[in-house]
Parts: sequence; structure tokens; C-alpha cells
Amino acid sequence: MVKKRPTVTDVAKLARVGASTVSRHLRGVSVSPDVAIRVSEAIAQLGYYPDETARALRVGRTHTIGAIIPQVSNMFYSRAVQLIEEEAGKRGCAVILLTHQESIKQQAVQLATIRRYRADGLILAPAAGSNFEEISAALPGTPIIAIDRYISPAMDSVVLRNREAAHVATEHLLRHGYKRIACVVSRPEIASFKQRWEGYVDVMTERKLETSLIQAPDHEQLRYALTSTFVSSHRPDALLSFSNRATQTTLLAFDELALPRAERLPLLGFDDFDLASLVDPPLSVVRQPTENMMRHATDLLFRRIEGTEPVEPKIIALPGQLVYRRSCGCS
Repeated sequence: MVKKRPTVTDVAKLARVGASTVSRHLRGVSVSPDVAIRVSEAIAQLGYYPDETARALRVGRTHTIGAIIPQVSNMFYSRAVQLIEEEAGKRGCAVILLTHQESIKQQAVQLATIRRYRADGLILAPAAGSNFEEISAALPGTPIIAIDRYISPAMDSVVLRNREAAHVATEHLLRHGYKRIACVVSRPEIASFKQRWEGYVDVMTERKLETSLIQAPDHEQLRYALTSTFVSSHRPDALLSFSNRATQTTLLAFDELALPRAERLPLLGFDDFDLASLVDPPLSVVRQPTENMMRHATDLLFRRIEGTEPVEPKIIALPGQLVYRRSCGCS
């Protein structure tokens, strides 16, 4: 037989108090020291814990938030989730973590899951091609903050100043004397990558230089595209990678061709990661302010949940930091 779950009434009976007294103690309302001891001992003896679902139905809050990201294997997003959990924990909330794997269909499934679990709010790194109206319709009345990828001026967002960051990175490579700079990206339709491409194009067009994009629908195919480029007669002078995954794929392509260090193309990438300074040569990167981004996102989300933020959507765009190492030609 399945053991019956203990109730507040069971705790009250064992502690020789009323059920309302147990409820007050659980809510943190002061009771006499003797009563508090008896209730605590009864809770421990019975293994009682509150029914959070029932509590949520009473107060209209589940004290959970959702986080939907593309993949946990991506170092930027794994760090982002860690920071979101830390910030949510400070507010007594748990995080429901889900991934969409860059699939609109899977994202719709995950949005339905968040709705089913009645999460108080959602932090979302939207899949490529996401539609604001569809996301809002999936979670009516639920506060949603988009991170990393901008969708619409009607949705709260915390993002990098992508166009500006790519502009700065491209100018830095040009100052080294490189003229044929190629961008490297998987899934160029992703909003943040589109903005980085625009920043790069701005600079190259201004200098009357030819633009170049090495792209593929996934990182396996991107590796093949890179190896083909490296041995072609149209080999670029330098590479600007749009993500840490694209940077890692580029390094794999170097290794696959067994290119010695002197023959590897100068490289500058977006997103810093733990081993970037240990690669030979150490990687120059545009570092995203991940901690500030997630702090802004969670703070804004909880203000929305609590109803303390003005109704108008808020777009928070933060600057990146160019970290000079040796892969781009810096000494």
C-alpha cells in the first residue's frame, strides 16, 4: 500500500495544537516558543512538507520561473542559466529549465509546458524565426523577457549591442591590415547574428571592401565549409566568428587540416569562454556582459511579476568588451 502523505491536520494532532496554528508557523507568523518547538518536531517526525501546488492555487503564485534556451551545451547559455538560478534563488524561486534546440515547433511545446506548470514568468532565448504574437498567445498574461536575441519592440529584451560590437571588432581587424575579412556563422538567420553581420557590413562598405560570409545550417557542415575555404584560392586574410560554437568549429577545422600555427588565419570571435586564454594562440574575443545581462533580465522579470514596472516594454542593450589576445595578431 502507498503510504498516505501527512497533512497539516496530522501535524496539528501530533503537536497538540490547532491546524491554524501550524499554518501560522509555516507562514513565519510568530507563535510561542514551546508551540514552535512542538510543531517543528511533529513536522520532522512525520516528514511533512507543504503542498506547493495547493498553495499556488490559493495565492496565485507558484514561485517558479521558466528559462527556455537553445542548448545547455552552449557555454554562453549554460553560464546564463547558472546566473538566472542564482538570482531566482535569492527571491525564493525555482527555475524550470527547458531547451528548444533552435526549433520553433519544440519551442511551442516548451511554452506549453511553462503554461501547464503555471510559472510566474519566463526568460526566453528565442529560436530563430520566433514570432512575438505567437509567443504571447502561448503564455497570455505571463511576463516574458527575451535574452540575447531581440524579437520585437513590444517584448521586454536584454541583449548585447550586437551591431556596435561587430563594428568595433571589424575595425580592429582592419587596423591589423587585413582586407579580406570573412564572417563565420551557423544559422545566420538568428537575430543576434543578423545584427552582427550588419555591423560588419557597415564597416566593410564604408571602406569599399568586399564582404564574405562562411555559413552553414549546422556546425558539422560549417566545419566542411571552413576547411574548403582554407584550401581555396579565395582564402580570406582573417576571420570574425559570430559565436563561441562557431569559434570552436573554426579551431576544429584548423586541426583537421593539421595547419601549423603560422598558417592559421587570424581569428576574432564573439563570446569569451574558460579555455579561450589557453588556446595557442590565445583567442581574441568580444566578451558579452553575461552577468549584467542575466541580472537585468531576472530583475526586470520579477518587477513585472510583482507589478512594479511601468507597462511600456523595456529594451536593455549592453555594450560588449573587446578582449585583446594573440589570435587576431595582437602581441
